[in-house]
Amino acid sequence: FGVGFYSAYLVSDKVRVISKNNDDEQYIWESGAGGSFTVQKDTEMVHGEIKRGTKIICYLKEDQSEFLEERRLKDLVKKHSEFIGFPIELYVEKSKEKEVTDSEEDEEDAKKEEGAEGD
Repeated sequence: FGVGFYSAYLVSDKVRVISKNNDDEQYIWESGAGGSFTVQKDTEMVHGEIKRGTKIICYLKEDQSEFLEERRLKDLVKKHSEFIGFPIELYVEKSKEKEVTDSEEDEEDAKKEEGAEGD
């Protein structure tokens, strides 16, 4: 890894790298930046199966939550990957909160009860 990779420890307590080559098994490299690391074959595929490439997971320090913001990450990737000829993907999950009034909850409960009685 290079200096750029090690800068991940400026914002992370721990970094996990899942990597797969076409001709090899999938492996997990993990370190807490204390000078030691582990490498193991990824038999459980907890973070999904990778056909080819690398997935990097940063376990952020408590005071670095700004790096959870989608816009902040996109700006960083764009700025620092301008001359990289490989695709960089950012997986984003979005959720939307909906406020429900008591009358709407009552209607939903009634519909559930009607469905249960028809069974």
